[in-house]
Amino acid sequence: MHVMIFIDPVRIREDGPTHRELLTRLERDWGIRSSLVLPERLPEDLQPVHEHRLGAGNVLVMPPSGPIWVRQHAAQSLASQVHRDPANLVLCIGTGSLPEAEATARHLDCPVVISTWSSEETRVASTRMQHVGAWVAPTRRLADRMTSRVGTELVQCIPPGIAPRTEPAPEIGLAPTLAILACDGSPEIVRAALAGLEQAIAVIPDLQICMEIDAENGHQAWREADARGLLDHVSTIADATQVRSLMTSCDIILNPNRGPRVRTMVLEAMAASRAIISAPAEDLDWLIDGTTAAIVDDATPENWSGTLLNLLTQPGNRRALGIGASDWVTEHHDPARHAAEWAKLLSGVSKGVSYPFSTESTPRQP
Repeated sequence: MHVMIFIDPVRIREDGPTHRELLTRLERDWGIRSSLVLPERLPEDLQPVHEHRLGAGNVLVMPPSGPIWVRQHAAQSLASQVHRDPANLVLCIGTGSLPEAEATARHLDCPVVISTWSSEETRVASTRMQHVGAWVAPTRRLADRMTSRVGTELVQCIPPGIAPRTEPAPEIGLAPTLAILACDGSPEIVRAALAGLEQAIAVIPDLQICMEIDAENGHQAWREADARGLLDHVSTIADATQVRSLMTSCDIILNPNRGPRVRTMVLEAMAASRAIISAPAEDLDWLIDGTTAAIVDDATPENWSGTLLNLLTQPGNRRALGIGASDWVTEHHDPARHAAEWAKLLSGVSKGVSYPFSTESTPRQP
């Protein structure tokens, strides 16, 4: 079986390690080969993808896209690149390349599977898209959103696979570290979180902070941090995925964004037994108050600072959250099960079978 894969640059950044593990396992364990479709020009930070190919067998170069007739020409070009080994199915990860993926599926006369990663992306789901063999979401709540648009038959929830870690989180040192993700979200919540952070620093002045501030939308958060005298404690980064190992190894991860962005980086931090503090994020199944994360429902400065200080000064509470998060990842995000569910889905769709499938898939025997 051969799958042609379109993937958004944002998904490469956010979930590259997860997708690389998936494609490697699909070929090694299930005999599902893949070709990764990339544009002629990639952003500078994504140039290494041309070499490691996210675990895919080869890379196909997608011509520039545009109006429908240009997309049709691009689809013909892609089909000609695999004419000796035609693709059985097109997989579109994220919706940024969905028009091109659909056009290619129509040209190849094969199904397209669309993997969505946010509530915004679920809104493109439509019963009018005739070549769609399945819609896939990483959380049950996002899957439910698509079910309300296209029914249950074409929708499946496949949680991301995250490699577990066996070593426990280290004890906090003299200078605790805090990673703050996505400070470009709700201004009220970010303002309250930074005000709470100011109160926490008054108690723990050696706190070191790495804060993700989007270059386009993070100006208000920067001004708020400056006004509260936080910049002496803060290092900023425009995109946390560029330093994901640094961010996920901080003592505490703070997520003040209520938005439903699925970020496997948070799961990687959970796998490493890091404590998560988050605003309510209803579409993210794995953030469970008191079990895998500390959820700040009433986003006041006092609640943010109280939650943060509780975890910084009470090692037992922080350790319990970290263990709960790690156990959740181990139980619900096993990479082998993740690949098996994808293999079952892709095999079924390529045969024209809608989920739930009537056939059982088994790993390829060595």
